[in-house]
Amino acid sequence: MEISLVRHSISLSNGAGLISGAGADVALSDAGITYAELVRDAYDWQQFDRIYVSPMKRAKQTAALLTMARQPMIEDARLQEMDFGDWEGQQAAELKHDFPAAFDYQDMFSEAMPDLSPNAETYAHLLARTAAFLADAEAATPAGKVLVVCHGFTIRALLANLLHTDFYHFAPVGNVSLTRLHLDEHDDFRARLEQFNSLLA
Repeated sequence: MEISLVRHSISLSNGAGLISGAGADVALSDAGITYAELVRDAYDWQQFDRIYVSPMKRAKQTAALLTMARQPMIEDARLQEMDFGDWEGQQAAELKHDFPAAFDYQDMFSEAMPDLSPNAETYAHLLARTAAFLADAEAATPAGKVLVVCHGFTIRALLANLLHTDFYHFAPVGNVSLTRLHLDEHDDFRARLEQFNSLLA
């Protein structure tokens, strides 16, 4: 199986510097729509045998724009973004000032974030739900091409599961970037990373 992972385009929260995870179901901004349309014309989005998408608005909009809604999309709640708890919708800059331990050197959430944000999803839960998704996707399309349109933390969790490594080994994922892996169905779906975080336009 070849699996391509794509993060959604620029959302209203991205443009405003707000924390937006599973608890903030925001749409794409005008800039996000324009950028997704630009990327659509730079790649063959009709090549996939199966398309999975997070049920969140920004992911569904991105998938529809890239594929021109010509193919059926399978919504899967296990692909939604990590839930950042009570910090959803808050300004990232203010949280970094008040809780510096929750951020790393790239301004991404650190290992400490779930302990600092009340009601946040744990990294262990994020890894478990994305692993369950992968098992089902491998069973459904063992030898085809699969597209997954979801979110930055979700993609990092999928990669951690596929490559049997730590979540923090992967840099932040760009909007509408492409990450592609080949999974050998004849060798227990061992994954080989062929492309990571590539901007197509």
